[in-house]
Amino acid sequence: MVVARRNSTRPAIVRRQRGFTYLGVLLAIALIGVGLTAASEVWVTTAYRERMIALEWAGAQFVQAIGSYYESSPGSAKAYPVGLTDLLEDRRYLTMRRHLRTVYPNPFTNEPDWEAIRGPDGRARGVRVRLPEEFGGGVKSFVYLPALQVSR
Repeated sequence: MVVARRNSTRPAIVRRQRGFTYLGVLLAIALIGVGLTAASEVWVTTAYRERMIALEWAGAQFVQAIGSYYESSPGSAKAYPVGLTDLLEDRRYLTMRRHLRTVYPNPFTNEPDWEAIRGPDGRARGVRVRLPEEFGGGVKSFVYLPALQVSR
């Protein structure tokens, strides 16, 4: 046996307003998505700047360590380190001296992938690091330049 349903007893005004809540929720979700997109762009830019600050700090540590190694050379002849490991353990003296605590990692790759910049004598004058392509690529260099002594 088939039972026939009666029409709803709702007033005609309520029946015409169906779907407006759904459209309101869709609009709210779209606005939240646009807001999150803008916030993510700010977050990515901030993270990039923080990594660049960390990279500059690590590069300055290498430059300071190379300068310390160069300036503390025994005798009158100044010498640059042969490699970056010489900065970790300077055995030119009776006691070992550390010019650099550790080979700091590249903040963009979290790997100690620094390359030594070699002078004409083959010794390390500075360091450089390659930035990944997703961060614009390129090379960032840090070089120690000894203070020039001018005699008059």
